[in-house]
Amino acid sequence: MKIALLYYDEFAEFEVVLACLVFRRHGLITVALEDREYRSEEGQRLCVDQVIKDVDIDAIDLLIIPGGDPAPLVNNLELKRFVESLVAKDKKVAGICGGAGVLAGFGLLKGKKCTGLSSGKDPDIPEYQYFSESIFLDDYVVVDGNIITAQGQAYVEFVFELVRQMGLCGTEEECQAGIRWFKNIR
Repeated sequence: MKIALLYYDEFAEFEVVLACLVFRRHGLITVALEDREYRSEEGQRLCVDQVIKDVDIDAIDLLIIPGGDPAPLVNNLELKRFVESLVAKDKKVAGICGGAGVLAGFGLLKGKKCTGLSSGKDPDIPEYQYFSESIFLDDYVVVDGNIITAQGQAYVEFVFELVRQMGLCGTEEECQAGIRWFKNIR
């Protein structure tokens, strides 16, 4: 199993740090458009494992696109082709918060059920425009085919849905117990 996590400038690291913890022993690699240092929204400096032009798409089982500002990415044709290739090969592609906005901006959520942004439907957020042709739900996490989207506030639920999608959760009760533990719910 190989999971790719996309780095880009000012991505919301907190939304995917739990995914890094969970998938670190399951072939997690970081990918980006350029081989350079990236700085997260939180100010962390991060190095990338591989640039997307060198990624073997057939080897990727899941791509995770973290939140951040999707506007600089939606017009990037190299990234768009990379993500479209994964979707066309029925690989799992997941976007949380602004990462779902990237998928919507690429047109990959057209006619699909999805969610995203910080906390769901908000027509006052400029990025909401990207979702105009999708079926936008106010759920924390939405799965439609091989695409998984989540609201930024639902990073724990997002990770456990990815765990389910990758077949790593023994039972639903184990997944729910994990969610309760990370959310400190007794």
